Amino acid sequence: MPDPDEDLSPTLAETARRRADLREALVDVEQAISRPAVGREADWAKGVLLRLEGLAHAIDEHIEITERTEGLYDEISAKAPHLATKMDRLREEHPVLRERTQALVAKLQSTEIGPAWPLGEARDDLQRLLGQIVRHRQLGSDLVWEAYNLDIGGIE
Repeated sequence: MPDPDEDLSPTLAETARRRADLREALVDVEQAISRPAVGREADWAKGVLLRLEGLAHAIDEHIEITERTEGLYDEISAKAPHLATKMDRLREEHPVLRERTQALVAKLQSTEIGPAWPLGEARDDLQRLLGQIVRHRQLGSDLVWEAYNLDIGGIE
């Protein structure tokens, strides 16, 4: 069976790998959020924090591969300059995703789950972040499809 990465540029192949890493980090956080927490809030928070830190790292890697010189956005700009507005929109979301993730990491490090940050509210805050990242990934997938007519996956 042919290797699907053979037809991809090195940048696009790396983007596909990073996309899969980001999805895996999202799933890890969602699983941690969904674990039982009542009566074990401190342990729950530690598990969520560990996974959220992994997600923050995956976001940083995603931003690096897309925005660096000769990264994905440069490659798409050369191939399909008409998509500049869509790339700008995605680029503008990057600092927001990074800041919101780091803010939740900091809050988990400094705020005990309980009266100051009720469990339900903490879960809602985390799930909203995950939703924003999922939406960003969807828009990125649409961008790559428009530029290359190629589904880069990351859903295995």
